Formats: sequence, C-alpha cells, structure tokens
Amino acid sequence: MTAQLRSWLRYLLALCSHYSGLDWLYRQVSGAGLVILMLHRLRDDPDPYPLSMSRGNLRQIIRWLRGQQALVGLGEGLRDLLPSAPQRVRYALTFDDGYHDNLGLIDASLGHVPAVVYIATGHIGGEPIWAYRLAHAIESRSRDQIDLGGLGLGHFDLAEADDRYRLYTLLPPRLKTLEPAELEAWIDHVCEQARPRPIPHESREMLDWDDVRKLYVNGIEIGGHTCSHAILSRLDETAAREEIGLAHASITTELGMPPRHFAYPNGGIDDFSERDARLVREAGFETATTSIEGINRPGADPYRLMRFNVHEERFRAPSGRLSRALFFSETSGLLGWLRGCRAAADPLRDSSVQPG
Repeated sequence: MTAQLRSWLRYLLALCSHYSGLDWLYRQVSGAGLVILMLHRLRDDPDPYPLSMSRGNLRQIIRWLRGQQALVGLGEGLRDLLPSAPQRVRYALTFDDGYHDNLGLIDASLGHVPAVVYIATGHIGGEPIWAYRLAHAIESRSRDQIDLGGLGLGHFDLAEADDRYRLYTLLPPRLKTLEPAELEAWIDHVCEQARPRPIPHESREMLDWDDVRKLYVNGIEIGGHTCSHAILSRLDETAAREEIGLAHASITTELGMPPRHFAYPNGGIDDFSERDARLVREAGFETATTSIEGINRPGADPYRLMRFNVHEERFRAPSGRLSRALFFSETSGLLGWLRGCRAAADPLRDSSVQPG
C-alpha cells in the first residue's frame, strides 16, 4: 500500500469516526481521560525534524479545545481523573527543551494558554540541544564536504539536496546510540567540518533565564527536563540523580518556586526506568511525562504519563490543511484506539515517539 493511499484511508476513517458520532460514543464509553500534547518548537520556518508547529495551527487547535471546554493545565487535568470528577476527556499542552520560540505562548492573540514548558536547564541561555546544533551546522555551513566514515556513514556533499536529506535521515538515529560525551564530540566534529556562520543573538535557539521568568510570570508552568538533556537510561544512578537534581535546583533558584513537573528526555520505553521514576520523585517532582502515546486514564502512574507528539505534519488532511477530524480521532477517538490495539498486538513495535 502506498503512503498516499494510507494517508487517504486514515483521513477517511477519521472523517467517518468524527462526524458520525462514533468518536463521541467511544469517549462516552471509555470515560475520563487526559490527553497530554507534546510539542517542541512554535515557529513557521521549515524544520528538518518533526518537532515544529506553526503559530497559526497551534491557534486553531487551541480554538477547537476551548470550544469544547477541554483545555486545562496539567495539574487540573490530572485532578479531573479522580472518581469524583466529571467523566470527560481533557487536554493539556506541554513543550519540551526550552526553545526561544516558546515565547509565542504568551502572545496576546492566544489569550491565556495553560501549558508546561519543560526546560533542559544546562542549555538555557546557551547552545541549543544537539539536534539543532546539527541543523545549524548544515543550513549555515561555509563548507559542503562532510566525512562521517568514523560512524560508518561515509561521505556527504551538502551542496546536494539528496545528501542533506540522507544526512538528516541517517545521522540522528546513529548519534542516539552513542554515549553523551561521544555524541557531543561528533556534533563538534561536524561543526568543525561545516564551519557554520555564528548565530546572531536575536536568532538564538534557546530561552535564557529572563525569558523563562517572563513565561512564568505570564502563567506558563516551568518543568524540568534534566540539565543536559541526557537520556537517563544511559547514565549510572549517580549521574542520573545529578541531572535530575540540578534541573530541579536551577529552576527553584531562578524562579523562587520548586517545579512540579518533569519530562524524560527522548521519553521512549527504553529511555528511562523504574529507577529514574524513583529519582524524579525523590528530587521533589510530582509528575513525569514520557513520549509513549496514549490517553491517561484514572489510576495512571503520575511518573509515567503518556503524551501525543504534535507537529506541523501530524494531523494534516491529504489537502494539506489541518484536520479537526484527524486531530480528535487520533488523540481521543477511534483512530487512537486502533493504534493502541495494533501496538498491543505487536509487542516488538515501539509505539512511542522519540523526537530527541
């Protein structure tokens, strides 16, 4: 089956489920739930990764959710899972990493947006996380020739669009298999070869602490995402505890208030363990989110909360427009239920999204 045909079948199923009332019936039968949306970037520029959403499309999703009185803060959404609360599906917004464009959340045109921004504190006011250091090296390069033979990936001529696509396809998954220090060393190696132009301060990728405080005083909750964006399962307990604790301490110092929420970097099933959930709890966080997809139901483990990855392409109809039917059916309707059934039937299939 071609990708185009799959796209049309998915879209038609969403239309039937959403507008026939089957999605509504599914929500009534399944009861209370919290859908946590996981976003990263808020910008209109093209992104080589599935991490960005335009402001216009975010505004549309917020409008849909407000129209159903479904948009809540993360804490309120979790309280609504208690047996005494109304049995309905709520939605919460979260943003990972701490990108400068997240300041768009406090744009007056959006009104008050109840959201959590999880920050990797070691990157605040500094270098972007490695994926965007790589993107900057490629897009702002002064040299085209890149040799990655040491990783078994060969040579790339970045003047060629096919080679740029190949590098974005092959290199990030390979880098994720490396230890943190080795990963950063390879990013440095790519930068040395590409010699990218410096990033002007006004074009910086990451928030600084003044930006973080601006978000906070405007009602955005600030959560922890480790210090260096390290994948916790690859660290020993001492290093993992330090990464989590430093994030908690830095946010507490800068904001004068301890953070309540945490997000596991990468967040897939192999990226954290019961040990890491315990360390997050011991550090003083009340919740922790993953990138494993699904609806959180009453009784959900607050340190293994599921989220849906949201980006510009995810809920587009074949026409290219954002689809209300796809959005609601995939996140809280029959399409989402079918995805869950398929994942349960194939335990070797990882149903999580691992955006970085």
